[in-house]
Amino acid sequence: MKLTTKLILLFIATTLSTIMLMGLFLYNGLWNDRYKSVQREISKQLDDIDFMLNIFFYGVEIDVRALAANEYVRSRDDRNFTSFLNADEATFKYNIGRLEQKIIHIFSTYRLNHPFVNSIYMGRENGSFVRSHKRELPTRYDPRERPWYVAAKKNPKIVVRTEPYPSLTTQDINIGIVKALVDEQGNFFGAVGIDVTLGNLTNYIDIFNSKLIPEGEVFLLDRNGIVLASRDKDIRFRNIKEYSEELSRRLSENKQGVSPVSIKNTSHYFFSRKTSEEDWKIAVLVPSGYIEKQIRRPVLLTILGISLGFLLLSILTLAGLNVFVLHPVKRLKKEIDDVTETKNLDRTIKIHSRDEIGGLADSFNKMIHALNQTQQTLMDAERELREHRDHLEDLVKIRTEQLALATERAEESDRLKSAFLATMSHELRTPLNSIIGFTGILHQGLAGPLNDEQNKQLGMVQNSAQHLLELINDVLDISKIEAGQLEIVRGTFDLRRSLDKVVNLVLPMAEKKGLPIYLHMTDPINEFTGDQRRVEQILINLLNNAIKFTEMGEIRVSCSLYDSKVILLVSDTGIGIKPEDIETIFKPFRQIDAGLSRKYEGTGLGLSITRKLANMMGGEIQVKSEEGVGSTFSVILPMG
Repeated sequence: MKLTTKLILLFIATTLSTIMLMGLFLYNGLWNDRYKSVQREISKQLDDIDFMLNIFFYGVEIDVRALAANEYVRSRDDRNFTSFLNADEATFKYNIGRLEQKIIHIFSTYRLNHPFVNSIYMGRENGSFVRSHKRELPTRYDPRERPWYVAAKKNPKIVVRTEPYPSLTTQDINIGIVKALVDEQGNFFGAVGIDVTLGNLTNYIDIFNSKLIPEGEVFLLDRNGIVLASRDKDIRFRNIKEYSEELSRRLSENKQGVSPVSIKNTSHYFFSRKTSEEDWKIAVLVPSGYIEKQIRRPVLLTILGISLGFLLLSILTLAGLNVFVLHPVKRLKKEIDDVTETKNLDRTIKIHSRDEIGGLADSFNKMIHALNQTQQTLMDAERELREHRDHLEDLVKIRTEQLALATERAEESDRLKSAFLATMSHELRTPLNSIIGFTGILHQGLAGPLNDEQNKQLGMVQNSAQHLLELINDVLDISKIEAGQLEIVRGTFDLRRSLDKVVNLVLPMAEKKGLPIYLHMTDPINEFTGDQRRVEQILINLLNNAIKFTEMGEIRVSCSLYDSKVILLVSDTGIGIKPEDIETIFKPFRQIDAGLSRKYEGTGLGLSITRKLANMMGGEIQVKSEEGVGSTFSVILPMG
């Protein structure tokens, strides 16, 4: 029998024996491991449901505190609030006042944005009752006698969660989260609350149930075994014993973990745990078939995979023995026989292997070709060095060309970016001007009279649009500058008149902060040749910054002539600038006062645009500043 046949039979016997033994020993072990894994997963899912319930009620409690702190809700003027103390279902009509309507709007908005909330309400000591939506039946109703009102009155300092109680007007069972309304002297004058019905609570739990345990049934029970939440509407607010005596007995044992149980002649796995805050319990019933399916499939797949792995390993091992052992041995024997017969030493045995067989062939080759190998090695080394040198020169040339191409693409991308921003800013500015114009028309009453609140809201819209327009103008300017699209239009204009115009433009903003602005012309300069619009834009940016960063003191503007150059100075007594921040303020979108909590508004584009405009007109900007004392910006422009 050949060596190949012996190896094949040996591997077949070994593989079959290993697979059979593995199947016997691993099946039970993998089954138990997977069963524990499923237990851990469902236990974690119970923790998740408990956590989400706590988050849910905690969020409602926070919202109740916020509602109780609202100025409209806390209003003591409750004389005209709706009252059901003497309501007649046949003749009752709502008569809602302005204040009550605002409160209802607040409650209704909250309810619409929180689908798990049934209603938001408020009761007062005079018996009035305000609700997020109208009652289905306007029967007689005294909120002061309701459990939620009594609980809030007994605990005025905390948010109270009531026991489940039946609604008077619907078939729902409610859980109230309420907060007492107390004045500054600690006197109780009412309560505000949010109701979550058991139906809504079931919907809330069912969302997580469908995601975490799709084939299971989740129950939420109170300390007495009453079902607070369940998919089965017939069992809600009834004792769990009516659903299953066995399940009730298991729950009364207060055992954590999992255990098998039979419900309605169907085998289930039962999981339970107490909630972390309330003395409630979460119980989960999962059909045994679902758990076993989750376990059996991975176990069988694991065993099948291992079996296939052993089979593949055997095949690869046999193939490897044939390639790396049997075949080289045959070649080595044939070459040795040829050398022995022909006496020809000018030949090489080629066996590509690094094991003992390859070493044997190498030793044989070295013995025959020792001198020839030395000479060939020197020649090969010289050739490799020459090829490496030539290749290195080509590689450097290629990399240089690639770098130049990348640089050109980066510059082109930057130009395209700036051109795109300039175009988009223009497209945004056109509708903004329309918004400002139309709000101005409405604000002036040309389309009809407006009340104070409408005027106030229109003013806010107009101010916001104006602020956004200024931002877009800045983005448009900086984009045009970077894209090389901004043109300087030179002409002769009266510089003194432009200075007066700019000072008068920003004067209202300065007077609002109580800051005087002084304008002084050291030299009589009437005619100046340059771009009037851009010179005024530079002065407006500098004066706006001076007013923004100055809380008290004064602002001075001066103009002088020196060495055929106009020097414009804008000085303030503001917060000043640190020496290390001088260059930072001229970079786009950079501000000294950065971060989410910064005090001063702005985009960080004004000074960047100002410097670029001055440079484009052949001038420059200099700044001198001392932190806490003030700053002086100098704009130096040529006369012609």
